[in-house]
Amino acid sequence: MEIRIRYMDPRTVQRIDELAKEKGMSRQEFLHAQLHQLAVFREENEREKRLNQLVDRNIQTMTHCYTAIREMYDILRFEESGEKP
Repeated sequence: MEIRIRYMDPRTVQRIDELAKEKGMSRQEFLHAQLHQLAVFREENEREKRLNQLVDRNIQTMTHCYTAIREMYDILRFEESGEKP
């Protein structure tokens, strides 16, 4: 699909060309990539939030597991030696 944008400020076009050149891209390639990024930004942002929430839940679960293992270790050590946990 073709998209045309008319009546752009020449300074804006010049800055776009500079940015594209910095990335070793044509204006067409640069604008294509920028528009694609704009179109999927919200979806990617939501995916990143969900991933961060999952990582946080995993950390909490690992912390609970560590605490439970530590408590079991203390109980077993007490059972074996008669020491106080």
